[in-house]
Amino acid sequence: MTFACSRAAGAAFALLAVSVLTFALTSLAPGDPAEELLRRGGIQPTQASVTALRAELGLDRPLAVQYLHWLGGVLRGDFGRSYADGTPVAPQILSRAPATLRLAGVGFLIALVLAVVMAVRAQTRPHAALGRITRALTLAVAAVPPYVLGILLISVLAVEVRIFPTGGDTTAEGLVLPGLTLGIATAAPLMRLLRSDLAAVHGSPFMALALAKGLTVRRATLFHALPAAAPAAISAAGVALTEVAGGAVVVETLFNWPGVGQLAVTAVRQRDIPIVQGYVLFAAAATVLVLALADACVTLMDPRLRDKTR
Repeated sequence: MTFACSRAAGAAFALLAVSVLTFALTSLAPGDPAEELLRRGGIQPTQASVTALRAELGLDRPLAVQYLHWLGGVLRGDFGRSYADGTPVAPQILSRAPATLRLAGVGFLIALVLAVVMAVRAQTRPHAALGRITRALTLAVAAVPPYVLGILLISVLAVEVRIFPTGGDTTAEGLVLPGLTLGIATAAPLMRLLRSDLAAVHGSPFMALALAKGLTVRRATLFHALPAAAPAAISAAGVALTEVAGGAVVVETLFNWPGVGQLAVTAVRQRDIPIVQGYVLFAAAATVLVLALADACVTLMDPRLRDKTR
């Protein structure tokens, strides 16, 4: 109970710190949202019109007062209204969240499968040609930004071969290319972490005993080394999942995927501050939740950590 309370308090403090930084940075960004709104509405901004709109939006109040008013609304589930169309922020984010979660889930599954297969292969046959090729490809993919990888996949699989749509398609076929882009980009660092954990476990006495009993290196790795490396792998997977969610912003924009990331990019272009603030809090809350779940899974799997938390 003490462990759970301390983790919950830490998560609440982290979200509070994110809310302060987000509100301060978005409020202190150059440009006046009131002027942008007037120009976008086809109205030439004047001093009087800008002053009136700032008062209507509450931007004429001190920054601390604005933050406390906004934070009070957030605690009640009210993230404000969009400057662009006046609709509530929370329903806009929640309506697009399933698309982002679907994309992140597919990308994470692809990354996990690729990372486990490549890490086990590289560990069991480190000097084979395929193992060296796998390591070289991993380094190459890690050096390529996700949007470049996405453009390459579009060029080959959508334009040349014409197997999948280029973007803007929310069907299962339309999910393949953005999912592959996220998965391949995330698999490389996850594979390196998992392989280092497997290499550390391979030097353990129980692995020597398993090999002495006649198990092949592959079977010993799959049934002994991989479960032993699972706690560290789960922590790495939690970090990888947060990276997948972060990379979804770029991928959603590239493939015109109707998720939260695309909404945030549009809001930044339009200086729609309430949408940006709501997105950052949504992403921060998702990150804290994923890391907390990964930490809880590691604690449950490792008896030494369970004893420390009692």
